[in-house]
Amino acid sequence: MAFRIQLDNVGKKFDAFHALRGFSETVSDGDRISLLGHNGAGKSTLLNLLATLSPPSSGKISYEVDGKAVDKKPQIRDMLTYLSHEPMLYPDLTGLENLNFVARLHGIRITDEELTALLDKVGMRTARNRLFRTCSRGMQQRLSIARALLPQPQLLLLDEPFSGLDSEGIARFTELFHASDLSWLLVTHDLELAWQMANRFWILKRGKLIHSVRRDDLEHDDYLGLAREATMAGVTR
Repeated sequence: MAFRIQLDNVGKKFDAFHALRGFSETVSDGDRISLLGHNGAGKSTLLNLLATLSPPSSGKISYEVDGKAVDKKPQIRDMLTYLSHEPMLYPDLTGLENLNFVARLHGIRITDEELTALLDKVGMRTARNRLFRTCSRGMQQRLSIARALLPQPQLLLLDEPFSGLDSEGIARFTELFHASDLSWLLVTHDLELAWQMANRFWILKRGKLIHSVRRDDLEHDDYLGLAREATMAGVTR
């Protein structure tokens, strides 16, 4: 199924603070977008809006699947998965029990053997019967990535998804994601990782989109210049 998300002049305010201003863009199949900017630029706010976790203060976000409008939250949430540095899994369930619970929430019929294969893919087969709360930070993040991949979403919303992983883990998941058919929006402060993971870049500064460019149109050094300018900017309230 082909999806499309249209953002038209979207804004978000928290009291008098404009977290996002006049954001207009489109996300569709095949987009792998790195979202860059300084702390407070509006990156996480944008992901929350797209995930329907928070409504925009102004403007409109429209969702389509195969050219048909989707406007109910459950249908929209079936399109995407949100993955952050927070695990969103139950501490007193094992890795396998957590994934079984996620599968039931999404109405997915899946065997323990298939879930174990997913755990193996993220390097966590040995933790299938281990309580989540006893896992290390990196192991918890690996399980969180398995949780995000399980529903086979059309779009991943990734907010520092590799937090807590070592270099081997980051390399594993970079390769895993690239080998998939997934589309994503990625928030990261790692500019090299952002370059490797993306075919498009959205660069924000103080809540505004200041650059929207395709990787094919940028040399690496030019990309670094644009990204560093935005990520080093201060926030004024």
